[in-house]
Amino acid sequence: MKINALDSSIILLYFVAIIGLGIWISRRQAKGGREFFLAGNSMRWPFIGASLFATNISSQQFVGQAGLAFTVGIIAGGFQIIGAVCFIFLAAFFIRIYMGLKLATSPEFFEKRYSGRCRTIVSFINLMMIILGNIAAALYAGALVLTHLLGWDQMENANLLYWVSVFLIGIAAGTYTLMGGLKAVIYCDFVQMIVLMLGGALLLFFGIQELGGIDAIFASKEATTGESMWSLVRPWNHSFGWLPMLTGAFVLGVHGHCTDQDYVQRALSAGNIYHAKMGALFAGVLKTLALLFIAAPGVVAAQLFVDQDIVARDNAYVSLLTNVMPTGLLGLCLAGLLAAIMSSVDSGLCACGSLLTFDFFAKIKKNATEKELLKDGRIIMVVLLVVCMLIAPFIRNFKGLFDYLLAIWAFLAPGVFVTVLFGLFYKRATERAAYWTLVVGCVLGFAAFCLLNLPALADIKSALPLHFQNKLNLSPLIVLICICTMVGISRLGKKTEQDIEKAKLVTIPDGQFVMSEEENKKYQRFLVGLLIFIASVVALFSPIFF
Repeated sequence: MKINALDSSIILLYFVAIIGLGIWISRRQAKGGREFFLAGNSMRWPFIGASLFATNISSQQFVGQAGLAFTVGIIAGGFQIIGAVCFIFLAAFFIRIYMGLKLATSPEFFEKRYSGRCRTIVSFINLMMIILGNIAAALYAGALVLTHLLGWDQMENANLLYWVSVFLIGIAAGTYTLMGGLKAVIYCDFVQMIVLMLGGALLLFFGIQELGGIDAIFASKEATTGESMWSLVRPWNHSFGWLPMLTGAFVLGVHGHCTDQDYVQRALSAGNIYHAKMGALFAGVLKTLALLFIAAPGVVAAQLFVDQDIVARDNAYVSLLTNVMPTGLLGLCLAGLLAAIMSSVDSGLCACGSLLTFDFFAKIKKNATEKELLKDGRIIMVVLLVVCMLIAPFIRNFKGLFDYLLAIWAFLAPGVFVTVLFGLFYKRATERAAYWTLVVGCVLGFAAFCLLNLPALADIKSALPLHFQNKLNLSPLIVLICICTMVGISRLGKKTEQDIEKAKLVTIPDGQFVMSEEENKKYQRFLVGLLIFIASVVALFSPIFF
């Protein structure tokens, strides 16, 4: 084992406490599906923001993104800055329309703006992204952490023990989610956000001490290019240079933070528009701080373990923890890491359950009562959990968790990204154009995924210009094709009466869903403060200083 009895006891105590909290919150049983999946529309902004952040900051970051920073530097945390900006977009452009349309799920927007068949496609895309990119990835990362800490990965039956770890984490997170629904998830996420941020801050502090102070760690250079590992700005032709980050990463950010059900679901749980908007901005603040608490420890680990072959990329964060953290605090930090992983599982389960319940089951059984929706939603969640447990171990076939996640996200996002933006801001967008844009996006996305990831197509991939062998550069090309499809069919095709009526739906009357004068001032101050904070962090980690 990599940890002692005291640290193990702290982790166990945390698990028991968080499951107990979830069960205690769920003591008042939800009366129907909407209350279960939208927390009765009663959440306030600190809880919404913390849950948005905890949903996003999970295994993808603590395991995958820290692992990426271990090899390429702080630029891996550039995705956090992009995410913070996209949470601002969610608050400024999306939330009011979503709440005005009284959505139960984010894909419902596509039915009200376009048609039922568009909603079905987007629901399917959302499900694939959450199942493959959130729940399964979180279970994979959690099992990786547990087996490494307990020394199971060095035993003869390591593969069997890995499967055991997957099921242990899935059952732990699924228990309170199935009982309490979104309300239990959000309150547990609030606690987990505090633990994981504290853990990340402590790890950075002790990691810097281990290396000999600030001056020592800022001297680190990337092995292949010789550039500082602390700069957020890289050349345009770098795998994570300024061009792919402003194009491909931005497409992923808007799709993920502004249209994905697991994020939108939290905004829709707000008591009013003020709490929804402020929650999104608060999540943006936490995302910006995450640059320091997630990506930065990965860079510190790269310098501490100069011979990178002795540490697996996805184990960089955990290896740093077990090497620099004192007894007791190590258990707390590991509890924070496992908190992030459980948060991704519980959020993904709740989001997928609501998608399948409202977007599919409710359409098949049109006269279903709220209690029937609740019952069937829970059954669906159990099935989903088992499926994700079976998928998770196969992610080990990819060279790194974040490479796997980017491969999933990059090629599912373009079609949805284009149709949602045109649906909001282009009144001439038609249902037929949206449908074919989604179809083209799915087909090209699947083809691009196969091209860049299947060994059988390696020769074709090598024949591509080097620029387009990067998934973050190929994704914007698909976006451009989708834009041409949307604009071309909308302009050349016939516009129906239904297209005209549906375009009016996204125009919410001026007097509806507005904040009071005092609330509006607080929101504007918070927004300006967040923009200044983001700009300051980007300037600090730029070639000006590095």
